[in-house]
Amino acid sequence: MHKFAFFFLALSWLMLAVPGPPLAAPGPAAPGPARDIAGTWEAQVMGQSATVAFTQNGNLISGLLVLPDISGAQNTYHLSGTIVGDFFAAVHGSGHMLRGWLRGPDEADGELLLTDTPPIALTLHRLR
Repeated sequence: MHKFAFFFLALSWLMLAVPGPPLAAPGPAAPGPARDIAGTWEAQVMGQSATVAFTQNGNLISGLLVLPDISGAQNTYHLSGTIVGDFFAAVHGSGHMLRGWLRGPDEADGELLLTDTPPIALTLHRLR
């Protein structure tokens, strides 16, 4: 038994002393192909119809959000952002943001974050 313990201890020390190949740190997972978000989408915001028209170049997106206010006037916001997997986010220079998750080819759940207001939950439907 004593010989076995000595042999095991010597083998353990030898394994520690001999350098092996360096352990590679796992890199970040490469994002998959961008989901298609291009087109015109519609959602109900505070009882009124809002639209956003997205264009897409790979993972980069830009959009034109048309949001009615309570007086019926149309507010227009130019957005730019990204889509990664099912998640998308696009922001306006004022800090307003539209973000969400694609649930299917023509449906998305999202939030409209206007500066200094609570998030407004949205369900977006692609029109074309």
